[in-house]
Amino acid sequence: MMRQQYQQLADIIEKSDNIVFFTGAGVSVASGIPDFRSMGGLFDEISNAGHSPEYLLSIDHLKDDPGSFISFYKKRLLLADKSPNPVHDFIAGLEAEGRSLGVITQNIDGLHTDAGNRKVDELHGTLNQFYCVECRETYHKTEIIEQDMSYCRCGGVVRPDIVLYGEALNELTVMSAMAKLQKADTLIVLGTSLVVNPAAYLTTYFSGEAFVIINRDSTPFDDEATLVINDDMTDVIDAIT
Repeated sequence: MMRQQYQQLADIIEKSDNIVFFTGAGVSVASGIPDFRSMGGLFDEISNAGHSPEYLLSIDHLKDDPGSFISFYKKRLLLADKSPNPVHDFIAGLEAEGRSLGVITQNIDGLHTDAGNRKVDELHGTLNQFYCVECRETYHKTEIIEQDMSYCRCGGVVRPDIVLYGEALNELTVMSAMAKLQKADTLIVLGTSLVVNPAAYLTTYFSGEAFVIINRDSTPFDDEATLVINDDMTDVIDAIT
């Protein structure tokens, strides 16, 4: 049965000219980045830290205690030793071939960009970029790590360019994602349960021919999909390449 699903996926990709990938945390697990919500993920890891994970990742935490927020993100989020895995590389390769319109991702790890994707809509921002909350000067992750930077030259707090709890998604990023989905002939969802809105709701803008979901667990959109594969991301990609 699984072999038949793999072949169906390979056939869909072969026939598609305008693929859009919609990715979640499951794509980055093979890079050593824990899924925030799965058992054994980051939520479990930090749930006993005295605050909820949602608070630690919130704009309220940043405003209430900038020093604590800085300490938290430097300990938990910098991901200096993480690299793209074969799933990221496969997705980037299809964009390089001109067969993909790009990626829409819920991930903040920046690994799609690191893998070579240039058309990436990072719905929740990226840990590759940081900025000062006062003067808005921008910094790359490497500067933050190499200089152990916490504050800008102006004295303002330097924060990661991610969407914290309590903040809205970037409107231009959302519009770009919607435009991709409306142009796509194939949508491939990878490593997300499609339960976090408004991100998951964006998939409703797709009206192309093939809707594929590859995720370990079921999703609310499985009944609408052309093909559903409940398997490990890297195993699936290994099987079709």
